[in-house]
Amino acid sequence: MSSMTDPWTQTITMIDGEGGSQDVGLDQVTQLQVYIIQSGINYGAQVGASIMLLLMLLLLTKASKRRSYIFLINGLCLLVNAIRCILLACALTSNWYHPYTQIMGDYSRITSSDLATTIASVLLTLLITFMVFMSLSLQVWVVCVTTDPIRRAVTMGLTTLVGALAFGYRATLAVFNVKALLAQTGMGSHTRLVSDCYVVQAVAIWFYSCAFTYKLGYAIFQRRRLNMPQFGPMQIVFIMGCQTMVIPAIVTSLQFVPSLPELGNAVLTIVCIFLPLSAIWAGIDQDSPRIASSGPDSHHRIFHAEFYDSTTNSIGTSSSTACDKSRQLSVCTVPKGKDKDTESMIMTPTSYKKKNIQVDCEYGFSSGNAAHHL
Repeated sequence: MSSMTDPWTQTITMIDGEGGSQDVGLDQVTQLQVYIIQSGINYGAQVGASIMLLLMLLLLTKASKRRSYIFLINGLCLLVNAIRCILLACALTSNWYHPYTQIMGDYSRITSSDLATTIASVLLTLLITFMVFMSLSLQVWVVCVTTDPIRRAVTMGLTTLVGALAFGYRATLAVFNVKALLAQTGMGSHTRLVSDCYVVQAVAIWFYSCAFTYKLGYAIFQRRRLNMPQFGPMQIVFIMGCQTMVIPAIVTSLQFVPSLPELGNAVLTIVCIFLPLSAIWAGIDQDSPRIASSGPDSHHRIFHAEFYDSTTNSIGTSSSTACDKSRQLSVCTVPKGKDKDTESMIMTPTSYKKKNIQVDCEYGFSSGNAAHHL
């Protein structure tokens, strides 16, 4: 061997079942191995985050709200997402990700269990997408319930149309994906459909979120014009809505970084996590009206009121009132049992493509010059 040869980039020869051979670079095998390890860590973190927030949602949501549609959808999103990530992690240990299967394109060792796990993850992704757009439609309806009928009808019509279009793309992609998995032919001929699905879904999420946060922001602006600047549930939902627009968009942009393809799969999890956070925080603030005020030391008053002041809880039995005339705050009365759930979120999917080995747990595999998506 020449002294100038790098053993880390040497070429190895793989022999198929029929006696044929193919030269493969060792760096390709290493690339696949690194991707599998990073994806496993990613899926494990998503499972833990989904389960933890599901427990928080169950513990912090009042019993009177647990029958609401938004609460049920949020809980199902977290539960289904945890199951989806577990299935994706199990797929990493299946024969789909064996180096020989990926490089040689020989799927003869794929078992029915491997195939069922992969197809189930695709269908659960479709189910999560449906619940996400349903939750967004409910959020827009809640914030637009006080507007005039014409504006409400136009807003709901446009958002529903965009959401239905995005879900239609996702459903079509899932159908072609399942067919490709059953036939073990890959998704190379549907690359344009995958790209269009990502774009339309991202636009739909941004459209929903912009309509949601604009309505809340405009309501907050009107309250400040009326000298009512208290920091309450509406402000918290508005802030969380802005975060759910920006953070998933950043993660979605990171999926196009060649060295971080597995981050794109975390977009759905981030959406499912941020979906109930705004309602949880707003509910906590709504139950603590004595701290619903703004100021440079508001965070100190929050912790003091929550953990050290237990005598101020008995303000009344039928309503909760916060009043601070020295800070020119308005009286905020919230009748018990008539609270409203409002959440905000965003979701965008991902894909992976690099050199000769292309792997995506959501849409299939690829090896050689063919694009096989899991």
